[in-house]
Amino acid sequence: MADKYYGWGGMPPHHGYPHGPPGSGAPGHPPQTYPYGPGVVFYPVHPAYFYPPHHHPPYPPPPDTVQVVDSPPEEPELTGETVELPWSTYRWVPACLSQRSIPMGALRVGTDADGDEIYAGRAHHEGDVLPAKVIPTKNACYIAYGGEEILKDQFEVLVPAMFSWQFSTGGNVPPGAVEAGMTADGEKLYFGRVTHDGCTTPGKIHQSHGVCYYPFDGEERSSAEYECLVLF
Repeated sequence: MADKYYGWGGMPPHHGYPHGPPGSGAPGHPPQTYPYGPGVVFYPVHPAYFYPPHHHPPYPPPPDTVQVVDSPPEEPELTGETVELPWSTYRWVPACLSQRSIPMGALRVGTDADGDEIYAGRAHHEGDVLPAKVIPTKNACYIAYGGEEILKDQFEVLVPAMFSWQFSTGGNVPPGAVEAGMTADGEKLYFGRVTHDGCTTPGKIHQSHGVCYYPFDGEERSSAEYECLVLF
């Protein structure tokens, strides 16, 4: 695009600037070369230059929304326990399903519907320590809680000295009854067992409820008549 000059008379001649109109000069001076005053400069106007648009780097995407989920507190690690009494001693030995075995000398307390042996155990759940039934052939440990039969991976197995089973009812326990656990409120739970549909299944004797709760066929069941595990 050609340069453009702005001033009186259009484009200036090649030999100089155009003269102003008659009478444009001051008194006693020749007419000015530009009608608006001395010292006016003619300058070229170049076509507008458009810089290429500057692309800012994209803003980093916002971080993924972090959702805070209240996870249940982890259950305490089972470390085992040895209970020494003046007349006897017994142990709670840690175990888990991945081991697929139980300690030597574990106390057998019953049989499942298909004849599998059930052993005495206990496990943590929702702040409670609850008696459990351990079935090694099924690689399972069950507790009774909240109307359900719940599978537990971490548990302890009872290894006894000398025990016996004594019949009891209504939440009562005989002297020497084995304390197998405790509720989150601090109430002691005793180890009991119930015969149901030809199966002998261990459970928890809950004195304030007057029954023995036991896990069976996916549910938590209860019986006011039961046997209680007692130390000799």
